[in-house]
Amino acid sequence: MTTLRRANPQDAARLGALHVASWRETYAGLMPDAMLAKLSVEARSAMWARILADPPAAGNIAVYVAEDGGDIVGLGSCGWQRDRDLGDRGFDAEIGALYILRSHQRGGIGRALMREMARTLHSQGLRAVSLWVLRENVTARSFYERQGGEWIAEKEDRRGRFVLVEDGYGWRDLVHLADP
Repeated sequence: MTTLRRANPQDAARLGALHVASWRETYAGLMPDAMLAKLSVEARSAMWARILADPPAAGNIAVYVAEDGGDIVGLGSCGWQRDRDLGDRGFDAEIGALYILRSHQRGGIGRALMREMARTLHSQGLRAVSLWVLRENVTARSFYERQGGEWIAEKEDRRGRFVLVEDGYGWRDLVHLADP
């Protein structure tokens, strides 16, 4: 049975491992192999350790994990909007990360994490949320659309000589996203 809970600093190493594993299985064929090969569990673990040591200082309100049998199989993080243009358009919150191992997708974990993050953001007085997703990630884009997300923007993410196009999705009313 999968359970959700708030992440804590002791989860950093397992979050780093999940983050890298999820990227490698999700983005294989969508991102350059060299980019995926350079991913470092240690670097991602250190990133999560910094975030979990002081979430508000990192711009986060909350980080959640989904566990199945004691293993972390998914994560979600949410916080205040970092994109000025989206903030100016009324999206005062963002979902910074939503990663679920492929073996645990399509079982309701993503929806449960989205709902929990929406509730948390709403409890902080925030009204609308956005996120960025790789345009070629059709599976994730379809998931966000099924959750009521609307396409709101696009941007290019330059990583060395590679250019990734990302689509922004938004929910103008966190209450609707938070409802089961």
